[in-house]
Amino acid sequence: MKKIAVVVSFIFILLSLTGCWDQTNLDKKRIINGISFDIDEQNPEHIQGAVRELNIRGSGGGQFDLSDEIIEADGVNTSKINTELVNKVSGDMDISKAFLVLVGEELAEEEGITSLFEPIVRSKQGYLTSKVAITKGNANDILSLQISESPIAFYILNLFENAENRTHIPKANTFTLWNEIVDKERDAMIPYIQKSELNRVELLGTALFKDDYYTGEVLSVDQTSLALFMQGKKEKDRVMQILNDNDIKDEFSVSVEKVKQNSDLTVDKSSGNVQLTIKVDLYGRIQSLAGSPKKVTDQELDKKASIYLTENAREVTEIIKEAQSDIFAIQKQLNSKYPEFLKNHEWEKVYREIEITPKINMHIQSSSNLK
Repeated sequence: MKKIAVVVSFIFILLSLTGCWDQTNLDKKRIINGISFDIDEQNPEHIQGAVRELNIRGSGGGQFDLSDEIIEADGVNTSKINTELVNKVSGDMDISKAFLVLVGEELAEEEGITSLFEPIVRSKQGYLTSKVAITKGNANDILSLQISESPIAFYILNLFENAENRTHIPKANTFTLWNEIVDKERDAMIPYIQKSELNRVELLGTALFKDDYYTGEVLSVDQTSLALFMQGKKEKDRVMQILNDNDIKDEFSVSVEKVKQNSDLTVDKSSGNVQLTIKVDLYGRIQSLAGSPKKVTDQELDKKASIYLTENAREVTEIIKEAQSDIFAIQKQLNSKYPEFLKNHEWEKVYREIEITPKINMHIQSSSNLK
């Protein structure tokens, strides 16, 4: 009963924070905490949709009964799915108010995702800050998980909040992703999760997108952090593990407290070659130093960390080029700095041949008791 009371209290807080969400009585409202989309295995031309919703019913005397249910429907698009779902439940339900949207990787790769967001983005009462994730395998398999007494959506939302604060994944929601994809500012990186063998939810990194479609390429959590650093982004302190001279027994970790990023895009007019240099300065302190106690200087560790992180950053640039995912907004930079260039060159060919050179410089400003 205590857990149910906590969940109900949380719902009241959410409703109060959103202002006048609508005027429907709480006991008639179906609160959608998560929705999933997959390709329908029985009919591949259709989309299989499912919602995980909280059904709150008054039981008299100011008491409420709470149930957490999953309901499925299929259709040719999300509007049809929404209609089918509404016809399967009693009470008011609107998928545009989902706190979490999960999209199966096969659907994201073959059909794209913006059409799935439309009921949320275009709805006058849509929840524009809902989180989005691409799932390894079917999204419904994750939405259907039961983890303790907590609705699965809230569990994943907490997972994402912690990951965002640690710069493991970018801060994003349906509204920001819609703008990225539709306005083509830059290609998107969307959290990529899977159901683990222990029936938990595991964050694998970020799925790389090209326009509306998932490319099938994924950046690990550490690679995502480097990509975000190269975009000049960082939230709270991010601890990076440094493998010292390729010896796992002699690794150390640095807590990154500040990031400075500078990029330089140049075009050789005679050859048409495009070069992008991304310089990143990381400032932080030693978190831990493995191996036997020994004298070590910050300068030595700076050099080792800079070499190691730069090598890993090069791997990131190779992956995004292979995926044709423009997460650094290079096309936008070209149009801004060299407005005539892409009129005479095919963008996809330019991106395949572009030379991206990352330079990561670590500046250790404190090593505690190390001298």
